[in-house]
Amino acid sequence: MAFLGSDDLAKEIGKSSDSRDVESYVYKETNDSGVKILSLVRPVTYPERLKPLTSALTLGDFVVLEVNAIDARLGELLVACSSSGISEGVIIPRPQPDQWIDETQLEQLVKQAGLGHWTIQKLDALSLRELMLDYLSKKESELNERLNDPLVIAVDQFFNVKGVGLVAIGGVRTGSVNKHDNLEILPSKGTGIARSLQVMDDDVEQAKAGDKVGLALRNADENSLSQGSLIVHSDVEDSVDIHNKTELNFISAAFARYSPSVGGVVHVAIDLQFVVGRIEVVEDKKLIINWESPLMIRKHGSPRLLICQLDAKPRIIGHSNNYKKLD
Repeated sequence: MAFLGSDDLAKEIGKSSDSRDVESYVYKETNDSGVKILSLVRPVTYPERLKPLTSALTLGDFVVLEVNAIDARLGELLVACSSSGISEGVIIPRPQPDQWIDETQLEQLVKQAGLGHWTIQKLDALSLRELMLDYLSKKESELNERLNDPLVIAVDQFFNVKGVGLVAIGGVRTGSVNKHDNLEILPSKGTGIARSLQVMDDDVEQAKAGDKVGLALRNADENSLSQGSLIVHSDVEDSVDIHNKTELNFISAAFARYSPSVGGVVHVAIDLQFVVGRIEVVEDKKLIINWESPLMIRKHGSPRLLICQLDAKPRIIGHSNNYKKLD
């Protein structure tokens, strides 16, 4: 889940597990019906850097947006949430001490951004946690459906561990991975074998869609990995398309003041990737973009492309869910 709020509120919900550009918070609850795990991703270095925000949104199925003030930052966050295509979220007004938020104005901005179906509620940490756990229960059937799709793991970080070897940390977007599976790393076409798996610091035999997994790789070259790499099963050919050039239907974001033009530079965010490209053709809403490095898109799950322009205000300028590979 994408958590766009303060560190203080996040720590009341879950335990902080790691911190870089994005910070993860985890809450585990065990009861008679089994184990429920909340995993929150918070973009620490936003708004200075945009990529942590897009990373959180491309991994999220639900958004928590804490509002401290009505300002330009809030406008960009609303645009980002709307463009991401995440269907459900909660907006929590929490003004700073001795400050206030005009809730009528907030409601108007939320509607203008296309998020009128999201709820605006004043929630404490306990109530918020219960709301997210309830959402997780409702989402279980959809996650089970994603198990039927080919494996795709989006890599967030990787490193060598003494006695273990090369470890990749990432989100299982679709499918499942088992110990000893033969794997391929894209776009480098590197290979490796799943030596061991960890989910929530527990050794497991399988990681599945929705899990954040620590994957120890045997016979893999560290140089084949990068942030945003995708890991797939080596014997499955229809899991990912690799684009060098893409034709897409561009849908402009609410509040966006940027118009695409030939020669313009944009970034696209999807599955922890943040790929830069140059616009070659503009015909009404159709854009053709040549990518500086390969753009990898899952063939299953209808992933949405989040389109950004770093000099624009807001920096999220739109999205596309209708696109095709040209090269």
